[in-house]
Amino acid sequence: EHGPKRPLPQKVPMNKLQRTYWIGGAFTLIGAFFFSLQDALVKWLSSDYALLQLLLVRSSIMVPTFALICLARWGRQGLVTHRPGAHLLRAGFNLIAFLSYYYAISRMPLVDALSIASAYPLILTLLSGLVLAEVPNARQIMAILAGFVGVLFIIQPTGDEVDWIGASAALFGCLSFAALAVYTRHLSKTESSELMLLTGAGCILILSLLSAPFIWSQPSFDDLILMLGLSVAALFGQYALTNGFRYAPVYLVGALEYTALVWAAIWGYLLFHDVPTVVVMIGAAIVVSSGLAVVLSERNKPG
Repeated sequence: EHGPKRPLPQKVPMNKLQRTYWIGGAFTLIGAFFFSLQDALVKWLSSDYALLQLLLVRSSIMVPTFALICLARWGRQGLVTHRPGAHLLRAGFNLIAFLSYYYAISRMPLVDALSIASAYPLILTLLSGLVLAEVPNARQIMAILAGFVGVLFIIQPTGDEVDWIGASAALFGCLSFAALAVYTRHLSKTESSELMLLTGAGCILILSLLSAPFIWSQPSFDDLILMLGLSVAALFGQYALTNGFRYAPVYLVGALEYTALVWAAIWGYLLFHDVPTVVVMIGAAIVVSSGLAVVLSERNKPG
């Protein structure tokens, strides 16, 4: 009923463990770049098209691609899972996270929204302690608290120009992405990255197809090309980041994803002429420093 018993885990040699972490880190850096490009294209297109329409084009590219990858790597068995409920739950986290974050970047400067969402590695550290038994130490908890101070700098609760709806959406997306990341790492113990991506994109495709008659707006040729580019960027980003969580621990992946902030500032300036305010830059620096403190503290753990 419960399947065969698993053998006792063996100790992984240190050099092999380090090589695995390097692979996970490289995947994460690649994923951060492509997701920042995806975010810029979403912001560019969201003024004229509904978010679900962008998700429809995105998922219509991802579903057949990941289905073919599953078949090529694993055969028909690669499309089979004994945990459909778990895949459905992950797909729910995925949909909520992307809709929340897409909505935030449609209302706010790209680097502001991403700076708020960059608190999510700190939330990851808390969640991974609760769910994955990767318990944060006292220094990490202090860093997490400092990170939330950085988020307050970015949101600027006393400011008159704050888009509270956008900021709230970014924070909610942040929580959802953290839940998605932890659950992805948990599920990757038994499920392939390709199948997780396929089921997640499949659920989004079904929902966006159902909404299409109500929200679809015929895109121009140029906009259609941009939507396809968005989809390709998302494809590479999703695949790279999912493998990042497969090969490296949550805290390391979360810290390396901060490189997306640099890309967001570049895209924001080049495409939207957004220049981050000094207060936002201070807040982002606090958030990034807090995340780096989490990693350094982890590296200095005994054992």
